[in-house]
Amino acid sequence: MSATEVAAATEDKPAYTDPTGKGAPKVRPFTDRDHPNARMLREAHESFQQGNFDKLFGIFADDMVWTVPGNNALSGRFVGREAIASNFQTLSEVADSYWAYPLDYFGSDDHVVLVAHVRATRSGKTLEEDECLLFKVRDGKLASCHHLSLDQDKWDAFFG
Repeated sequence: MSATEVAAATEDKPAYTDPTGKGAPKVRPFTDRDHPNARMLREAHESFQQGNFDKLFGIFADDMVWTVPGNNALSGRFVGREAIASNFQTLSEVADSYWAYPLDYFGSDDHVVLVAHVRATRSGKTLEEDECLLFKVRDGKLASCHHLSLDQDKWDAFFG
């Protein structure tokens, strides 16, 4: 599934909006000391939240690897943009709503990390959980991501 197909499939479903209306936690403002890769990840995350998958996948390496541990509908190792797009489509299908609030971005020449607070709803249940996404950077692109929930059992129970 291409980025355009994912965007079209999720267009009428607000899966990428705050399900609770609680508002955003405070994120640390960027300064001139932040690494350019942290800024790149912020751009990628904003593209995801806005459903702009063409822009997001333009920031990903062609052979991007997306790893989601656990035992749930989103778990697995997804290689390449089409496989990752399929995983995002699954998220849209299993969650009534999903929002990942950025709390902080950290970057270096080789790695970048997003710390976020997730709010999601599914079949009358609500998930409030922190997560970290650890990315490797190669040739100015995001080359791999390891998605880490801070409470994997809670994540598995919600997305199971």
